[in-house]
Amino acid sequence: AVVSTQSGHYGRGMIGNTLSLFPIIMTVMMFKSPIASLFSYKTTFQKLEGSHHILQKIVYILSNFVLIGMALYKCSAMGLLPTHPSDWIAFELPKTRMEHAVGGIVLLS
Repeated sequence: AVVSTQSGHYGRGMIGNTLSLFPIIMTVMMFKSPIASLFSYKTTFQKLEGSHHILQKIVYILSNFVLIGMALYKCSAMGLLPTHPSDWIAFELPKTRMEHAVGGIVLLS
């Protein structure tokens, strides 16, 4: 028996990096397919028998993790992952002053 892979993944490289509706939907599907496949791997391998059964499971699971990694890379390329320090500025505490300078010349007229 042959385990079928996910269909419809041929367009992953053609999504683009812009933030519009179609690329975001395609990126969500890039996450949804491998995660759903990982949760249903038992039904996928139900009919398989033989000595290569364990190796086929490992390759199947690893390939789904590679697909999840590709989806994470795509989100990073689109700027959806918080990878820069400026993405976390809301959680930064204000800096406390180490010094405070006072003084100057007062001119009386």
